[in-house]
Amino acid sequence: MGTRAVTIIDVAREAQVSRQTVSRALNGLPEVSESTRSRVLQAARRLNYRPNRAAQDLVRGRDVTIGLVVRDLRNPYYPQLASVLSRLAAERGWGVVLCDLGRDDADAEARLTDLLRRVDAVVGSVPAGLAGRGSLPVPVVALDTEPVGPDEPAIAIDYGPGIAAALEHLVARGRRRIAMVDADRTPSRRRLLYRAHLRRHGLAWDPRWEVVSEDTHSGGVTAAEVLRERCPEVDAVLVFNDVIAVGVLKGLTRAGVAVPGELAVVGIDGLDIGTLVTPELTTVAIDRTELARHAVELVAAALGSPADPAGGGRRVLVPTLVVRESS
Repeated sequence: MGTRAVTIIDVAREAQVSRQTVSRALNGLPEVSESTRSRVLQAARRLNYRPNRAAQDLVRGRDVTIGLVVRDLRNPYYPQLASVLSRLAAERGWGVVLCDLGRDDADAEARLTDLLRRVDAVVGSVPAGLAGRGSLPVPVVALDTEPVGPDEPAIAIDYGPGIAAALEHLVARGRRRIAMVDADRTPSRRRLLYRAHLRRHGLAWDPRWEVVSEDTHSGGVTAAEVLRERCPEVDAVLVFNDVIAVGVLKGLTRAGVAVPGELAVVGIDGLDIGTLVTPELTTVAIDRTELARHAVELVAAALGSPADPAGGGRRVLVPTLVVRESS
């Protein structure tokens, strides 16, 4: 292993148990059999493992610091999530450090490395390849992305039911030519779900109705212009997220297009900004309080908290449709 510090992941692999079992065994929790505890302790000694301070702090009631990793803090989704996560962490006497990785992987590597020196666990999206992602020295709870490893805690977001509800709502309102504004040139999961629903229900689809936007408000304004020039026949649009959707609303207003009269708009994420525009934005909303609650519980379980002995594993969140004026 060279000079890299031995992690709890290494001990788990050596002892052929999960990381949660290693945490419980090292902290003397009763859920672990004596034979398993002995195997874990022997593996830790062989590898010269030094216990994670955070696991000991949890047992002793001391503070823990979580690092929340995001890709672009300009998107209000992340400040809103950070606010809820900070509140729930504070209820346990924990702190939260926010890390905006940005879009440059070289800078992201440095920022993540610095963060790992200051926190006991990470919540968020740690890109593959950064800081030896598979052997990070602290637990990582993956949010809406692939987990670090097969036994690692993660929270998946199942957009399928919410997107289906949005499209069914549009069809029920008489919309038959529904476009999609995506934030990825390679079709995102959200765009693939949009396509699959249209195909499954025999609804019209045209490749011209798929527009790629920058993941910004101004990108949404431009996307609205492209929609009107390329496919003026569409009567509804599903947008990758609420930030872009608010831009789409602005672009349509500038073009004199009545929303929802001529063209209905639906976003995804459920941000507060959707209620600050006119017309108010219909959205497929993610419950950020529930997301943060799952994250805190998974961190506690990964660190061996006696209060959360069985809280590890994978969680799934299902967004719901919130109908407002734009559709």
